[in-house]
Amino acid sequence: MLDPSDRLKPPFCPFCRQRLEPPVELDGLWFEFDGGVCSCGAHYTLDPTARNGGAVLLQAVVQACGGDWDRAITLSPGTDYEEGFLAGYNALNHRVGGNAFGTIYFVRLKAPAEQPESTGQQQGAN
Repeated sequence: MLDPSDRLKPPFCPFCRQRLEPPVELDGLWFEFDGGVCSCGAHYTLDPTARNGGAVLLQAVVQACGGDWDRAITLSPGTDYEEGFLAGYNALNHRVGGNAFGTIYFVRLKAPAEQPESTGQQQGAN
Protein backbone atom coordinates (compact mmCIF):
# COMPACT_ATOMS: atom_id res chain seq x y z
CA MET A 1 0.00 0.00 0.00
CA LEU A 2 1.27 3.48 -0.90
CA ASP A 3 2.15 5.94 1.79
CA PRO A 4 -0.04 9.10 1.35
CA SER A 5 3.10 11.25 1.59
CA ASP A 6 4.27 9.69 -1.70
CA ARG A 7 1.55 11.68 -3.47
CA LEU A 8 2.80 15.02 -2.14
CA LYS A 9 4.68 17.19 -4.61
CA PRO A 10 6.77 20.33 -4.19
CA PRO A 11 5.06 23.56 -5.28
CA PHE A 12 5.89 24.99 -8.71
CA CYS A 13 5.20 28.38 -10.30
CA PRO A 14 2.29 28.10 -12.76
CA PHE A 15 4.02 30.49 -15.17
CA CYS A 16 7.58 29.15 -15.46
CA ARG A 17 7.35 25.77 -13.67
CA GLN A 18 10.25 26.64 -11.36
CA ARG A 19 10.20 25.23 -7.86
CA LEU A 20 9.04 27.79 -5.27
CA GLU A 21 10.71 28.84 -2.07
CA PRO A 22 8.43 28.62 0.98
CA PRO A 23 6.31 31.74 1.55
CA VAL A 24 7.82 34.04 4.18
CA GLU A 25 6.67 37.02 6.22
CA LEU A 26 6.89 40.13 4.05
CA ASP A 27 7.93 43.62 5.02
CA GLY A 28 5.29 46.20 4.29
CA LEU A 29 2.65 48.35 5.87
CA TRP A 30 -0.28 46.15 4.97
CA PHE A 31 1.17 42.78 4.01
CA GLU A 32 -0.79 40.43 6.23
CA PHE A 33 -0.10 37.17 4.39
CA ASP A 34 3.19 35.35 3.79
CA GLY A 35 4.50 35.38 0.24
CA GLY A 36 7.47 35.61 -2.06
CA VAL A 37 8.73 36.27 -5.57
CA CYS A 38 9.54 33.64 -8.20
CA SER A 39 12.63 33.95 -10.41
CA CYS A 40 10.29 34.71 -13.36
CA GLY A 41 8.96 37.81 -11.58
CA ALA A 42 5.67 36.36 -10.39
CA HIS A 43 4.65 37.44 -6.90
CA TYR A 44 2.89 34.90 -4.74
CA THR A 45 0.93 35.04 -1.51
CA LEU A 46 -0.34 32.25 0.73
CA ASP A 47 -3.91 31.88 1.93
CA PRO A 48 -3.45 29.19 4.60
CA THR A 49 -7.20 28.78 5.21
CA ALA A 50 -8.50 29.02 1.62
CA ARG A 51 -11.06 31.56 2.93
CA ASN A 52 -9.33 34.86 2.20
CA GLY A 53 -8.89 34.59 -1.56
CA GLY A 54 -9.84 38.16 -2.46
CA ALA A 55 -7.59 39.79 0.13
CA VAL A 56 -4.72 37.44 -0.67
CA LEU A 57 -4.97 38.05 -4.42
CA LEU A 58 -5.13 41.81 -3.84
CA GLN A 59 -2.00 41.61 -1.71
CA ALA A 60 -0.21 39.76 -4.53
CA VAL A 61 -1.15 42.56 -6.96
CA VAL A 62 0.06 45.22 -4.50
CA GLN A 63 3.31 43.25 -4.00
CA ALA A 64 3.83 43.12 -7.77
CA CYS A 65 3.34 46.91 -7.89
CA GLY A 66 6.04 47.46 -5.27
CA GLY A 67 3.50 48.41 -2.61
CA ASP A 68 1.86 51.10 -4.79
CA TRP A 69 -1.85 50.77 -3.95
CA ASP A 70 -2.89 53.51 -6.37
CA ARG A 71 -1.33 51.65 -9.27
CA ALA A 72 -2.53 48.23 -8.09
CA ILE A 73 -6.22 49.17 -8.00
CA THR A 74 -6.08 50.48 -11.59
CA LEU A 75 -4.75 47.23 -13.08
CA SER A 76 -6.99 44.71 -14.83
CA PRO A 77 -6.48 40.94 -14.79
CA GLY A 78 -5.70 39.54 -18.22
CA THR A 79 -4.79 43.00 -19.54
CA ASP A 80 -2.16 44.23 -17.09
CA TYR A 81 -1.28 41.04 -15.24
CA GLU A 82 -1.62 37.29 -15.32
CA GLU A 83 -2.97 35.42 -12.33
CA GLY A 84 -2.84 31.84 -11.22
CA PHE A 85 -3.23 29.72 -8.14
CA LEU A 86 -2.01 26.51 -6.59
CA ALA A 87 -4.57 24.73 -4.41
CA GLY A 88 -3.90 22.06 -1.81
CA TYR A 89 -0.75 23.65 -0.36
CA ASN A 90 0.50 22.57 3.07
CA ALA A 91 2.72 25.23 4.66
CA LEU A 92 3.97 22.83 7.35
CA ASN A 93 5.81 20.57 4.93
CA HIS A 94 5.96 22.88 1.86
CA ARG A 95 4.15 20.36 -0.32
CA VAL A 96 1.04 20.22 -2.49
CA GLY A 97 -1.48 17.41 -2.22
CA GLY A 98 -2.96 15.18 0.39
CA ASN A 99 -5.56 16.74 2.66
CA ALA A 100 -4.07 20.25 2.57
CA PHE A 101 -6.38 23.16 1.81
CA GLY A 102 -4.07 26.20 1.63
CA THR A 103 -3.94 28.15 -1.62
CA ILE A 104 -1.06 30.13 -3.13
CA TYR A 105 -2.12 32.97 -5.44
CA PHE A 106 0.22 34.23 -8.15
CA VAL A 107 0.36 37.54 -10.02
CA ARG A 108 2.80 38.36 -12.81
CA LEU A 109 2.70 41.79 -14.40
CA LYS A 110 2.64 41.91 -18.17
CA ALA A 111 5.18 44.03 -19.99
CA PRO A 112 3.88 47.55 -20.57
CA ALA A 113 2.81 48.26 -24.14
CA GLU A 114 5.54 49.89 -26.14
CA GLN A 115 4.98 53.56 -26.84
CA PRO A 116 5.40 54.73 -30.45
CA GLU A 117 8.63 56.62 -30.88
CA SER A 118 8.41 60.34 -31.35
CA THR A 119 9.51 61.76 -34.70
CA GLY A 120 10.99 64.76 -32.97
CA GLN A 121 8.50 67.17 -34.57
CA GLN A 122 5.94 69.06 -32.56
CA GLN A 123 2.46 69.51 -33.94
CA GLY A 124 1.31 73.04 -34.52
CA ALA A 125 4.86 74.45 -34.58
CA ASN A 126 5.07 76.63 -37.69
